[in-house]
Amino acid sequence: MAIDKSMGQILWSRHFLAAQGEHVPTTTIYQDNKSTILLAENGRTSSSKQTRHLNVRYFFVMDKIKKGKVKIAYCPTQEMLGDFFTKPLQGTQYVQMRSSRTSS
Repeated sequence: MAIDKSMGQILWSRHFLAAQGEHVPTTTIYQDNKSTILLAENGRTSSSKQTRHLNVRYFFVMDKIKKGKVKIAYCPTQEMLGDFFTKPLQGTQYVQMRSSRTSS
């Protein structure tokens, strides 16, 4: 659901940049859940009894992947850079995230 909720902002940003004459490469969405990646990429063929209730709007993401607008890549939870900004990290994980931000 988080991918679906962020898709509007992603597509708006892509459209805005393209309207300004900028080249917009495929947008990569990082996800730490392999089941979610499979569901987003394959749609109904990856769904089971637990996911059968999903509405058609959740397969909107699959359509955008097929059209090459976005792609979803696996990123382990420990390497999610967004966690640095949204979660209280301690010790080694904090130092690792802090150093990855300053080296970019």
